[in-house]
Amino acid sequence: MFKKRRLPLQLMAVFLAFFLCISFIAGYSSTTTAQSDNKTAYEISNIAETNVDHTGVKPKYIFLFIGDGMSFPQATALGHYNGTVDNNFVGTLAKPTRENIPQANMPSFVSFPVVGAATTYDASKFITDSASAATAIACSVKTLDGALGVDPYNHRVVSIAEQLKSRAGYKIGIVTSVSLDHATPAGFYAHLPNRNSFYEIGLDLIASNFDFFGGGGFKEPTGKEKNQTHLLDLAKQAGYHVANTYEDIKALNSRSGKTIAINPVLDNPGDVAINYNIDRDHSDLALADYVQKAIDVLGEKNSFFIMAEGGKIDWSCHANDAYTTIQEVKDLENAVNVAVAFARKHPKETLILVTGDHETGGFTMGYNGTQYDTYLYLLQNQRLSFKKFADEYVKQYRDNHVPFETAMADVKSLFGLVLPSDPDVAGMKDQSLVLTSKEVEQLREAYTVSMVPYNQRHRDKEYKTTYSMYDHEPFQIVITRILNSRSGLGWTSTAHTGLPVAVYALGAGQDVFNGFYDNTDISKRIKSLVGLH
Repeated sequence: MFKKRRLPLQLMAVFLAFFLCISFIAGYSSTTTAQSDNKTAYEISNIAETNVDHTGVKPKYIFLFIGDGMSFPQATALGHYNGTVDNNFVGTLAKPTRENIPQANMPSFVSFPVVGAATTYDASKFITDSASAATAIACSVKTLDGALGVDPYNHRVVSIAEQLKSRAGYKIGIVTSVSLDHATPAGFYAHLPNRNSFYEIGLDLIASNFDFFGGGGFKEPTGKEKNQTHLLDLAKQAGYHVANTYEDIKALNSRSGKTIAINPVLDNPGDVAINYNIDRDHSDLALADYVQKAIDVLGEKNSFFIMAEGGKIDWSCHANDAYTTIQEVKDLENAVNVAVAFARKHPKETLILVTGDHETGGFTMGYNGTQYDTYLYLLQNQRLSFKKFADEYVKQYRDNHVPFETAMADVKSLFGLVLPSDPDVAGMKDQSLVLTSKEVEQLREAYTVSMVPYNQRHRDKEYKTTYSMYDHEPFQIVITRILNSRSGLGWTSTAHTGLPVAVYALGAGQDVFNGFYDNTDISKRIKSLVGLH
């Protein structure tokens, strides 16, 4: 027999503190959330009250929302930003009153009645990548970085989506703001050891026989060598209806059959993703539109499971771009609200889960330079995402050998950062974004690196370790870091971190998602509700 071992007092204290934090968040959310959308808050409250008795619960409709790269900090940032702009809060109050205090206006899903938390480590590291995280969430199995739908020994494992379809008769929808063959969506249908095998992932998508795919496109539709049969042609041969115009997507309904809906406007041929919320023409489709189309195609008469990913939260966090991150979390919230509106019509039959696969960026509320104050209103000076700035501005600077001072004129108009030598400084009431001489030198150094061609930068380890492990522009990273720090926000990394993620639950079976558990337990608990073992 094994002897029982007691936890050290210090470790017990850490666990107690964590659980108190989770309890605080759950209680805090009920009074501070969704102030800007009373209808959604009312719907959430009614659905929660309807599902107090969970006897014999078996959800007919299941929504699983995954904010890629989203943990507590990303959701909190949106809430604090909303509270700042909605209440015209400038940073600190010397003498707050009942009518004039800082208030967070949290995303609607934070007010879900159940808030749990899940660990995110994979089979080999405390800090996971998106493929192994997706496999853990979808397949209840820890695996290696980059692996999709296989265990650490490359054995195929079955996802919750595949089991719900084959064993319980559910219709399946997969929705994402990034490419359909990206790691998170692929974790629900693909079985490959390498997340970069994009053509093969596309073949697995077609073979899945799932009922709806919507969002971005395919990264390698004709293979790495561009000489294989186009994936959309193969999909049509397999009986899929392909919709890639606004008219076709708008017309989709329960009679459309198996469907692949690809957004008509994608950010570029490399990423083939929906544009960032901050950059999107508001006549364009958003994640929320694809969730609604998934509901339309799958049909209310059928049991269904929809996984919807806000994939670009992760990308903007990799780039340390706080304002774009906040807008992407808002985009996810809008999509969740579509599910909440649906649940109002089916309150006892619908389960909605919102979680993340991991945290990205080591994002936090607070910065040493601002101490206990925040100035999130300054973020409103940013006009575009890091990506649009890199694609449309930095590339042009590099191609045309544009001087640093000329580029800084664009930085002033697009991000609000002002050189101390700017003639407008003397007449500015708010000089919060006037750069220091040290910041100017940081920007100048980063600009010099951004003027170096990509292939040369990739050969120099110093460039990569100083600014980013990804292909983000050093000039952009320093710009957004300065804007973020002046606002009272901080970053520790341009990679993932090992933080737990929140699991917000509303509806049929909501209580089984309470507590602190592993990400592999998410699909296990869904299966237990449905009766799959």
